[in-house]
Amino acid sequence: MGPMSLRVASYFPFNVTCYLNGHSFVAQELTRAGVRFRKDDNAFLGVADVAALQAAADRLSAAVVQRRCAYWVRRLVPTFSPAERTALGPGYRYSMAQMELATDIVFKRSAPLKALFQRACELGVLVGGAERTTHLFGRRINRRYQGKLQTVLDQRETGHPVLRWYYETSFAKLYTRGDQHGDRILRNETCSNDTRHFGIRRRLENLPFLREKLAATNERCLALQAELLASTVDSGQLAALARPTVVGQRRIPGLKLHDDRLIRVLETLLHPAAFAPDWTTRQLHTRILARHQLAEPDYRLSQLRYDLAKLRAKGLVERIGATRRYRLTPLGLKLGVLLVKLRIRLLGPLATLVTNSSRRPPSPHHNSVETAFREIDTALDHLSDAIGLQHAA
Repeated sequence: MGPMSLRVASYFPFNVTCYLNGHSFVAQELTRAGVRFRKDDNAFLGVADVAALQAAADRLSAAVVQRRCAYWVRRLVPTFSPAERTALGPGYRYSMAQMELATDIVFKRSAPLKALFQRACELGVLVGGAERTTHLFGRRINRRYQGKLQTVLDQRETGHPVLRWYYETSFAKLYTRGDQHGDRILRNETCSNDTRHFGIRRRLENLPFLREKLAATNERCLALQAELLASTVDSGQLAALARPTVVGQRRIPGLKLHDDRLIRVLETLLHPAAFAPDWTTRQLHTRILARHQLAEPDYRLSQLRYDLAKLRAKGLVERIGATRRYRLTPLGLKLGVLLVKLRIRLLGPLATLVTNSSRRPPSPHHNSVETAFREIDTALDHLSDAIGLQHAA
């Protein structure tokens, strides 16, 4: 098993806690098989035989773990006399207290990973919330739910941020790790502090089922990041949103980036503190008024229904069956994030730039029109870099 640690209680019934590292087991298996590999901490960076690496990982079974733990328990726990053994019938049953499963993606260079992870953190916090988190963990919440349910960005001040999704006492996290060539490893890791959060019993024989659940959570986390990071600008989807849509005999206007009401609706739907899997128009209307401190005459329920009709026409919102409840579609999640980001981080600062009376004086070598164009062009470059948009050729 490689390095292990055992903690034995000094009082009856002498509970034992075993700590072990699956990566060490895999490394030991590859070494015994004579397969060359390159490993940095817990990350396998290279291996001569990929099939042998997977086979070694698959051999880490509940039986192997129990056999190795029992071997050391027999040597470290207090021993009993034959009479005591007859009276007590001592023995141990092993359960899973904590388990972590990581998926590592190794990049050839650190620069692309740095830019990708920075944008993933920015979008991940924006679209966190209850619905996304429960989707990642493959679980549903009910009235009895008491645990944590949030998305946070930790350790920003240290320069090594970690994006975390919390579900009860378990969590998934996304972060970068470095080797001698810099930060080239993107790690998605799910940690179970209570197997029951994943619908799995705690007995050790359930290890294969828990591993499948954790691996599925990692896959969903990476799939969500890939979906959010996929650019929708070059595909023409963003431009298509601005065009009118004909539904039956009805012509519904397109979505405009300068439409305050529409952006306000999307921002409320996507904000982590207000995110919900489904909602009625009245529930959403109440949340919008409270979040933006609006009075009823400022934004009427009829206006919200009109705005939702435009979102439904573009496929960003859908009705749930025959009910009066609605939800964001996967397309609505992706394009909604982009629209909110473009409005808040692009149009907002540019409008401020145009109306700001404290701008620096125009260059003596250019007229006022040229100076204004240069300022806006520079602002566009900076803001496009901030939201990950490519510059035009």
